[in-house]
Amino acid sequence: MSPAFFYSIAVFIIIFIAGFAVNLLKQHYIFQLLGIAFFFTYIIVNSAIYIERTSETSFQTLFLRSMPSLFGISACLITMTLGFWLYPVLRKKIRP
Repeated sequence: MSPAFFYSIAVFIIIFIAGFAVNLLKQHYIFQLLGIAFFFTYIIVNSAIYIERTSETSFQTLFLRSMPSLFGISACLITMTLGFWLYPVLRKKIRP
């Protein structure tokens, strides 16, 4: 496996844990949408710079370069879903 895959798993775990902390906020979805927008913008800018600097670019190279951001987006989406389904109950127990 590629080192980019292991790096992507680490990014996923870090964003996933941070997403659990953000879910304790009442308007958690704003921060998670901001994270998704950041990762998406980073993929676009990073890919554009790489394509401009490299004469021959393969899809595999672009995919491996964008994999950490894609894993970050998926962690944001998963924690956002948990924030809508699981965390309302936890928020009510923490703040009576």
